[in-house]
Amino acid sequence: MARPPPLGELPPDYVPPARSAAPQILAGSLKAPLWLRAYFQGLLFSLGCRIQRHCGKVLFLGLLAFGALALGLRVATIETDLEQLWVEVGSRVSQELQYTKEKLGEEAAYTSQMLIQTPRQEGENVLTPEALRLHLQAALTASKVQVSLYGKSWDLNKICYKSGVPLIENGMIERMIEKLFPCVILTPLDCFWEGAKLQGGSAYLPGRPDIQWTNLDPQQLLEELGPFASLEGFRELLDKAQVGQAYVGRPCLNPDDLHCPPSAPNHHSRQAPNVAQELSGGCHGFSHKFMHWQEELLLGGMARDPQGQLLRGPAEHLPADESPPAV
Repeated sequence: MARPPPLGELPPDYVPPARSAAPQILAGSLKAPLWLRAYFQGLLFSLGCRIQRHCGKVLFLGLLAFGALALGLRVATIETDLEQLWVEVGSRVSQELQYTKEKLGEEAAYTSQMLIQTPRQEGENVLTPEALRLHLQAALTASKVQVSLYGKSWDLNKICYKSGVPLIENGMIERMIEKLFPCVILTPLDCFWEGAKLQGGSAYLPGRPDIQWTNLDPQQLLEELGPFASLEGFRELLDKAQVGQAYVGRPCLNPDDLHCPPSAPNHHSRQAPNVAQELSGGCHGFSHKFMHWQEELLLGGMARDPQGQLLRGPAEHLPADESPPAV
């Protein structure tokens, strides 16, 4: 029986395995990363030792730098103006906003939100019923946005800028006006009945369908309610503001619309209006006396004939609402 070899000795028939070249290749490929790692570890170790030896000085210099930077907070200002945050300086949008401010005047109580329509091809006319209907669709989409905040639902009609609601002695009429009082919207659509679609709110009177700006004829309403209530103050207010028939007396961009009122000038003829002619001289809100939007506020790059009549416009403006500053 063969005896095992003593400890520490290899058996006579032991053959050492062939040496692989893989460790050499691996060591060669990792030489540079290992050297960099060792180098930076040495630097960081040296830095840590120096900081430890001078910890008091390092702490003092850190607090001194922090205090110097904190002093800048005293002169820091929080920018809440969306125009300054998002509008490029010297861009077309900034020029349009500056032009609107010059025409409307500076007002700290609200900010103007603008919607600008331009032709798809250069030189194309946008003063057409089709272009204005597209304008209306975009404006309606923007005005119907709702946001839920603090357990309440907010829309344009709740946050837009409105002129002061007049005081009326008749409580029923006063509540109706408060619900119907429109936002201040400067738009070329105000020359047409479709401008009423941008105004939200509705009121209810017994025996009548919901009253909205699309079907509200103030003169007819006064005649119907006159025998039942004293409305002299309300009548005098409408006369001073020159409200007239409001929107129902204006032409319809789409005479085939089922809701186009019979009092519209083109309701029976079913002919699309001449947009350039209607926009000549600007448009009016529901008050002809106090809400006159000049052409320069509504149109840009206008072309006129030798008699000065408006022919076409490459761009239309719609300050979608006059709303309070965003919080």
